[in-house]
Amino acid sequence: MTLLFTKAGCGACEWVKSHVDLQSVKNLEIYNLDGESSEALAMLAYYELVSLSEKNLPILLDDGEESRRVVTGPDFIKKYLEDNCM
Repeated sequence: MTLLFTKAGCGACEWVKSHVDLQSVKNLEIYNLDGESSEALAMLAYYELVSLSEKNLPILLDDGEESRRVVTGPDFIKKYLEDNCM
């Protein structure tokens, strides 16, 4: 499962949404952190990413069977998705 955490008004988040073909990413779930999405906040807490989200968005989490990878920064997220998930 691959999760992308974004926030409205975040320039880096908007860049990822406009420069990456998110529709072609297999098993991608996008969570918008808008203060009203309890599911997005619960997922951040479950994966222990709350403190990271306060400093750095967007966050991509690839929760594979063998390992879990967290990627931040729009350029790194784009490259990771192109290399591993498309």
